Amino acid sequence: MRLDRIRKLFNLAADQAGTPEGEAAARVARRLLVERSVSLAELSEEERAEKDPFERREILLGGPAHWRCVLVCAVATHCDCAAGYLPGRGKARLYGRRGAVEVAEYLFVVLSRALTRERAYHLVTEARGLDPAAQERSASDFCRSAIFALQLRMQEIREQEQGERPEVTALVSAQSAGLWRWMREQGVSQRVDAPFPWAMSESGVQAGYRLPLVPSVEDTLDPAARRAGG
Repeated sequence: MRLDRIRKLFNLAADQAGTPEGEAAARVARRLLVERSVSLAELSEEERAEKDPFERREILLGGPAHWRCVLVCAVATHCDCAAGYLPGRGKARLYGRRGAVEVAEYLFVVLSRALTRERAYHLVTEARGLDPAAQERSASDFCRSAIFALQLRMQEIREQEQGERPEVTALVSAQSAGLWRWMREQGVSQRVDAPFPWAMSESGVQAGYRLPLVPSVEDTLDPAARRAGG
C-alpha cells in the first residue's frame, strides 16, 4: 500500500462536508484496512507473509507529551496494530502488518496535528492567565479528554462495521492474527505504563468530537501560541 495513495485518501476525507476531519480519517483508515484484507484473502499464508509481512516501525510523535503516547496507542487499536513507547522520549513503535502500520502511522499524523491545533487554541482561551504549571495541567487534561472522546468515536466506527458487515471485520482481524506471537518471537516485551493522572475536561471532550476546531486556527494565533507545542 503506497503512502502517496494513503495521503490522497486522507486528504479527500478531510474535505467531506459536515464530517469532522478526525472521524472521516478514522473511517478511511478502516476502509483501507478492509481493501487490503480483501486483496490478500485469496493468497496463501506464505504469499501473504511475503506481500504484507509483520513489521516494527519506529515513528516520531512530534513531542514528549504523554497525550501523544496515548493517541498512538488508540490509533494502533483502531488499525489492528500494537504500539509501544518509552515515556518522555517522543518516539513510539508500531507493530503489525506492513499495510496496517502504514495506515496507522498516517492516521496518527492527521489526528495529532488536529489535536495540536486544538491544544494551542485552548491555551490562549480557557487556559489564558494561568501560571505555567497550571497551564500545562489544563492542556494535558484537555488533550487526554479529547482522546477519550476520539476513542469512543473510533469504537463506534468499528462497532458499526461489525454490525453492518461482520464478515469484513472478521477478515481484517484474521489478517492481524499472529501479531502477538510474532512480537514474542522478535523478543518484544511490553509492560503496561503506570497510570497517568488526569481530570476530565468538558471542552476537551467536545474537541475530541469535532476535530479540528477550525482548519486554519494556527493562522489566528499569535507566535507564542504557535510555539506552545506539547
